Amino acid sequence: MLAVPSLPEPAHPVAPQGHRVELRGVHFGYDPGREVLRGIDLVLEPGTVTAVVGPSGSGKSTLVQLLPRFFDPTRGSVLLGGVDLREIATRDLYRTVSFVFQDVRLLRASVADNIALAVPHAGLDEVVRAARLANIHDRILKLPRGYDTVIGQEAGLSGGEAQRIAIARALLTDAPVLVLDEATAFADPHTEQAVRRVLATLKGERTILVIAHRLETVAAADTVVMLENGSIVERGGPAELPARNGRFAAFWRSHWSAAADAGGPAGGALRGDESR
Repeated sequence: MLAVPSLPEPAHPVAPQGHRVELRGVHFGYDPGREVLRGIDLVLEPGTVTAVVGPSGSGKSTLVQLLPRFFDPTRGSVLLGGVDLREIATRDLYRTVSFVFQDVRLLRASVADNIALAVPHAGLDEVVRAARLANIHDRILKLPRGYDTVIGQEAGLSGGEAQRIAIARALLTDAPVLVLDEATAFADPHTEQAVRRVLATLKGERTILVIAHRLETVAAADTVVMLENGSIVERGGPAELPARNGRFAAFWRSHWSAAADAGGPAGGALRGDESR
């Protein structure tokens, strides 16, 4: 990790004007000559939810990780408020973009401190409010010392519970852009409920990009984007796409059938998770 160079900071940072997100002709590859994303053009308007769906290896996780600038495009650009992310100071970027991914890491610190990681001056009332919205408050109260319990020392949390702590952390930052993995990998109904609650509560207030694995999440979106082999092959409204009977409809039917054969939930989970 220490051998990996950090992304360069801009010499003359520019502040974004608003929280409209735009990807213009974005290409990206982890290795030279092997592109994961190919020519992505996408606009995320403020106050909307955009759901990204697609099979394993289609580039979903890579796409959403460009917004918090975990990587820079090899070609093209990602803009926030009309400014290329490479021209925005990291401090300003993370005040504007919050994110929750499946691979959650919690600190050996109190539950309250883990939730308030990005907002250390937050009061307990604010922390509790975020925890309630993330559907983790009741579980925290059952820990040995509630919000003062040290994670990893006095108590451990399941993967789904850690995910909800991360959701609470993202909500507490109150950033206008939220990047969210729907997080069904842990088959945790409380986490799924937390995601639905977040989308229902914040819809119309923030610019939200979510990797969608379940029908309920797709239905809550304003726009659905279907990825295949690193390219957008279909996009449209959640009611519009199935009616076209195109790539999205075929993809969804195949995963619905696979979930049913495996005895999965009737909600139609998509198991198209990928490590990148």
